[in-house]
Amino acid sequence: MPEAPTRPTTGAAASGRRRPRSDADAAPNTETDASQDGRHARRDRNRYAVVDAYLELVREGDPRPSIAAVAERSGVSHRSVFRYFADKDELARTAIERQQAFASPLVPLTVGPGAPLDERIDRFVERRLELFAAIAPVARLSRSLAPTQAVLDEELRSSRSFLRGQLRHLFRTELEVMDESQRAIVLAALDALCSFEAVDLMRRDQGLSGAQTAAALRFAIQRLLTA
Repeated sequence: MPEAPTRPTTGAAASGRRRPRSDADAAPNTETDASQDGRHARRDRNRYAVVDAYLELVREGDPRPSIAAVAERSGVSHRSVFRYFADKDELARTAIERQQAFASPLVPLTVGPGAPLDERIDRFVERRLELFAAIAPVARLSRSLAPTQAVLDEELRSSRSFLRGQLRHLFRTELEVMDESQRAIVLAALDALCSFEAVDLMRRDQGLSGAQTAAALRFAIQRLLTA
């Protein structure tokens, strides 16, 4: 009977060297990676659920929702909320940032400085009121927290500066013909008139409708720029 063939003793096996590791040998533990990915995804979902619950409560009229109320609304345990956020202030800041991201498409103006003045005023007022309506509850929250939270205070200052710059750019034709002193006064008046605080005062304290607020803004802007 012929002998069975034997495996050739060549290459690494013959020389006594260890066989290099193959890709299969070095393959990661996919079960562990999948488990970690699942935990990260669950954490992210729960974190967003907490933030969205906080925002819902603010929009419904609660200026500073309690952790208990947020936990109940989000379905996340009270203890878990503090695993996702160091404290209540961090949760508030994160909620404000999330709302700002939602409202960011309403920030750019829809008209340029080359359009007729009446068109610029109409479209500016429309856009600014859309933005303020979208951010109103959270804007009030950020203003209440800013005096004690440097990060929010700086963000608020930056936002106000940006919105003031929009006014300066959009109405530059009218502003540039004024002398320096008058230009500074008119721009300051426009900035105050078109601020969130002024609009909120008209809507909430004076009880003006959206249409009445828009009419008041258009009238005042026109007078300031053409006086």
